[in-house]
Amino acid sequence: MSDKILVTGATAPVGRELVRLLLEEGADVKAGVRRPDRSAQLFDPAVEVVELDYSQPATFDAAVEWADRIFLQPPAFDPDAHQTLMPLLDWAVQAGVDHVVTISAMGMEVRDDLPMRRVERHVESLGVEYTFLRPNFYMQSFGEGFLGDRIRRTGRFKMPVQDAKVSIVDGRDVAAVACRALTSSEHFGEAYTLTGPEALTHAEIAGIVGAAAGRDVEFESCSDEELLRWLIGAGWRPDVAGVVIALFQSVRGGVREDVTADIISVMGRSARSFEQFAEEHQESWAIRDES
Repeated sequence: MSDKILVTGATAPVGRELVRLLLEEGADVKAGVRRPDRSAQLFDPAVEVVELDYSQPATFDAAVEWADRIFLQPPAFDPDAHQTLMPLLDWAVQAGVDHVVTISAMGMEVRDDLPMRRVERHVESLGVEYTFLRPNFYMQSFGEGFLGDRIRRTGRFKMPVQDAKVSIVDGRDVAAVACRALTSSEHFGEAYTLTGPEALTHAEIAGIVGAAAGRDVEFESCSDEELLRWLIGAGWRPDVAGVVIALFQSVRGGVREDVTADIISVMGRSARSFEQFAEEHQESWAIRDES
């Protein structure tokens, strides 16, 4: 294929997997990262790693002037995603980008007040081809980051979700759909809601993790206020922590429970189950000697 593809947020799990898949497809791909000096080792030597900092317009040219298509991944939990991404989007279109694949979130189509829906609206206004990917929460969040670390260290975790169900999705499936969207014209103008094959309570998730890890893992529901205090105490900005709380409120409201067939329609196969994910990532929850 001849299209040149820039993957933003390339050090995140979906971005890393997407870069790998695009290489397998023979794509000409660049990985946009904030610190190339710290990230180049994460990628195949065939991938050019370029500096791209959403807050630094001086980094835009080297990343976007080369690209025909962009995979746009917003910073996690950014309460100002529209203001953060609009300058880069405008710059990219002026430089000749003609297709934007945007990671959004499940349920954005009914929430015009949310920052990521404003990003979608802005992309629609640019006059270029676009594809929106609206994934549910990633399975990877239970194996990586502060949540995965807490499970590994303590064998328990808390969230303000009560017994609500979530159709969590494997980020590798999201990357696979993104790869299809970026390497053809079949998905122009489409919006896909990407979920796993079933909806689970967090107690069920804890049980699956425990079975895979060979240890007891417990889930306990907590209040929004308790989680907010914990996040702020851990150094999170209050406005960013507020976005996290709003996401969990959407879980309790049932917004994250539906199971869709969009991965099947794009990929011709079922989405990975959480049981599959957990079996493949047992080491994420193994107790380590950190003395």
